[in-house]
Amino acid sequence: MDNIKIKLANGEIISAELISYFELIDTSKKYIFYTKNETVENNLIKMYVSEVISSGSTVNISEKMSEEDWTNLKNIMKSILTGGNNSNIKYLEIGGD
Repeated sequence: MDNIKIKLANGEIISAELISYFELIDTSKKYIFYTKNETVENNLIKMYVSEVISSGSTVNISEKMSEEDWTNLKNIMKSILTGGNNSNIKYLEIGGD
């Protein structure tokens, strides 16, 4: 996984590991899955997901997302984790979109 810099909505910049960066083709919205390697229950690693406002050397993310977007993303996560092929997903590179 690549290390990236993320600018939170409050202006704080954090370091994180990129899990996946993609665009939903039908909405043209871009999202990022990332981790700060925090261990949670059952020894699992906590993962974050956010809508990307802009990317470059630092990724700017939004503070909140709608329930509809969250429902769509849960289905996308299942697809990614099970190795499914989703024609609505376009994988991107940080700084390369």
